[in-house]
Amino acid sequence: MDVAIYKSEVEGVASPPPSKSYTHRAFIASALSRHSKVYNPLIAEDTIATLRCCRGIGARFFRHECFEFFGCNEIKSGYFYVSNSGTTLRLFMGILSLSKGISVLDGDESIRRRPNLELAKALMKLGAKVKGFGDFSAPVVVGGILKGGSVEIKAISSQFVSALLFSLPLTKFDSELRVLHVKSKPYIDITLHVLEESGIKLEKENDKFYIECGQEFRLKRFDVPADFSSASYLIACGVLAGRVELRGVYDSRQGDKAIVDIVKSMGGKVKWKKEDGVLIAEKSELEGIEVDAGDIPDLVPTIAILGAVAKGRTVIYNAEHLRYKETDRIETTYRNLKALGVEVEKRRDGLIVKGGKVKGGVVDSYNDHRIAMAFSVLGLVADRIIVKNADVVSVSFPNFFEVLKGLGAKVEFVRSTNF
Repeated sequence: MDVAIYKSEVEGVASPPPSKSYTHRAFIASALSRHSKVYNPLIAEDTIATLRCCRGIGARFFRHECFEFFGCNEIKSGYFYVSNSGTTLRLFMGILSLSKGISVLDGDESIRRRPNLELAKALMKLGAKVKGFGDFSAPVVVGGILKGGSVEIKAISSQFVSALLFSLPLTKFDSELRVLHVKSKPYIDITLHVLEESGIKLEKENDKFYIECGQEFRLKRFDVPADFSSASYLIACGVLAGRVELRGVYDSRQGDKAIVDIVKSMGGKVKWKKEDGVLIAEKSELEGIEVDAGDIPDLVPTIAILGAVAKGRTVIYNAEHLRYKETDRIETTYRNLKALGVEVEKRRDGLIVKGGKVKGGVVDSYNDHRIAMAFSVLGLVADRIIVKNADVVSVSFPNFFEVLKGLGAKVEFVRSTNF
């Protein structure tokens, strides 16, 4: 499905969806616990993939006012299809290394391009059996049994670290995990938060984690907060094209809450009443800034489209890990900005965007939900932007376009677009 977005003024109230990152981790912790309840989870393609894998390892769950889980007694092996979800793939590589059987993890075309070499090497050093081709992109074969011990990892993705933190508490021997290099550290903080709620004990000292063996997941209840990655698009709507009041946005350990300070630094009118969970974003004159994206890769498409409208240059750096997401987001963001007449330079680790008038045109989501949403928002200040394959927003924000229309945006759904 393609979507056309026309220049629009927006005003209204909206609620961002629940956090995708927290939902993944809460579901997995619940599947490993005896009995737990998850309230307000995100139900989207990525998190459904995690639910499917939770059932695959032997957990049972029921949906009523919450998701009620009855965890697995023993981790079952089998064939696991993770769709487009890198988080599901990496975390279950760790969990399935605790199973006595042999499992296959596979996914869509995008997942089959995402490397897992460093995680596979760490798991094998700790006793697991992992087989794959080249950089261990899917399909990857995983078998047990992870024993624990001492290991170092240089992680191109924080998901590698999270995978080990979820699995090592269940091993036979104590573990020492040294993280030599990692980006997106706030996602590890989210993992640690869910592990704490699950009764898992570990110690952190500088770049090392000390993890006691033979532990038990004991999550009872988890309430998933709103997703700040998704909230960033609604904040952008407000500062570009009117006034948007977001509700249900309470503070949490999500690194992407940095979007509030970033937009303020650009001159954006943003007020966040944390105690009330209310955030207001109003139309503003923006100025370009420099942004270190090392811990906030999912915000880069949003920052880039704000930079396309801002005065001066917006420099995004320390973001080379973006090249290993659903798409190479440095490349796909660059291509789409160029297609809209924006002056932009790509670098190995980021982008330099020179603000100015954004022309209408046709862009491609490249089947990346964050690219689709960011460039849809940019359509609010252009004559018309058509986003190809825009239905990919279902990965993390299924009702995104309905929310935009509710705010007053002019949105038209079309079946196909000819260049």
